Amino acid sequence: MSNDLLKQLEEKITAAIETIELSRMELAELKEQNNELENRYVDWEDRLSALIEKFEQLENEDIVEIEAESENPTQKEEEENIEELGAEENEADEQALEISADVDETENPVFGTSPESFTEAPESAQHYA
Repeated sequence: MSNDLLKQLEEKITAAIETIELSRMELAELKEQNNELENRYVDWEDRLSALIEKFEQLENEDIVEIEAESENPTQKEEEENIEELGAEENEADEQALEISADVDETENPVFGTSPESFTEAPESAQHYA
């Protein structure tokens, strides 16, 4: 009986040792996975922080641009105003040219308005005499 008990005890000890070794191997694998997950967590945390900083910078830039646009007209608006003024000036110049062309046509009337035109030419005075 003592041999049977020793064999049973030996089998139980061997099974326990195998279980302990399997548990150690599982524990080692779990620690490795845990380290990988912690590294991923740190990596994601860093990426998230970087993205948040970028969004904050973009948000601040947008706020500055909006404030600048509200305070001063934009360059496009200024260019449009300049183009409109240029177009108006061109129209005014064209109208002035048309008016001056009309005036030029009527500047040489049949009877001049100069003081000499009101006096008779010497040849015509002889006809009355």
